[in-house]
Amino acid sequence: MTKGETVELLLHDVALEHSAIVQYLYHIFLIGNKELTEDIETIVRQEMRHMKWFAQKVVQLGGEVVLDRVEEAIKVGDSVSEMLQSDVDAEQHAIEVYSQQLELVKDDSVKRLLERVINDESQHREEFAELLEEAKHLKEEEGESVVPDEDTVKLLNKMLKEEYRIIVDYLYQFFHSKDCNYKDIMLDLAIESMVHMGWLGETIGEMGGMPQIEADLSPPKRSSFVEKVSEGIAFEERSKEAYLKEAKSIKDPKIRKLLEFIEKQEDYHKQKLLEFFNTMRRLTVGDLRKDK
Repeated sequence: MTKGETVELLLHDVALEHSAIVQYLYHIFLIGNKELTEDIETIVRQEMRHMKWFAQKVVQLGGEVVLDRVEEAIKVGDSVSEMLQSDVDAEQHAIEVYSQQLELVKDDSVKRLLERVINDESQHREEFAELLEEAKHLKEEEGESVVPDEDTVKLLNKMLKEEYRIIVDYLYQFFHSKDCNYKDIMLDLAIESMVHMGWLGETIGEMGGMPQIEADLSPPKRSSFVEKVSEGIAFEERSKEAYLKEAKSIKDPKIRKLLEFIEKQEDYHKQKLLEFFNTMRRLTVGDLRKDK
């Protein structure tokens, strides 16, 4: 197997892990039972590490990371048991795919990575199987079905999609930037945006709505380092203003408080990027002076 073929294989693995993350997030948002979702959240964090490891290996081999999804692999389901069964199936499928790849790849470091991930996925499969059995014994809560406020659900989904899009953009920059400080900021902001996305998705689920984890996943346009940082600052400013504006229009005090809280964090994101931008400019000017 050539290096290029190995890169293609790893990009498929990135997409497969990405798809599992999205599927499990849907289930966290829709199941609502904390006894079940806390365990799923732990698994999601591990799947994020898998995606990161596969993507970093792509870069190490000289490839370009593409954060695609295997759309047909994402199963939402209509009941808790159906969702958890699809999660068991997703882990089994990943084990089979990675086991087949293990027989094909020649790179020892990739082999070790696949072996590690297969071990993790085997554990996840057992954990989902246990959750499935647990779900079968949980009593279904009785009561009137929730009729969602469609306008509020639409607004929250718009924000959820934006958070998802910026997560993907920040991850692209994390994987490909050569500046260690900037990489650290990008990963930090991606993680915080994932938390925002989680709050929004859970709120939509609690309202009886359907979260929409969708975005343009195409790689960002090529631009200079300065332009990328500037674009990030501009996005965080727009996002901050949007959360502040929409919070004023929301009647539900709980949702309004959530949007106001996220707005404060978006402002912190902007300030963090501004600090880096100003430091970067000072260093650049200092280098230019030295050259004179």
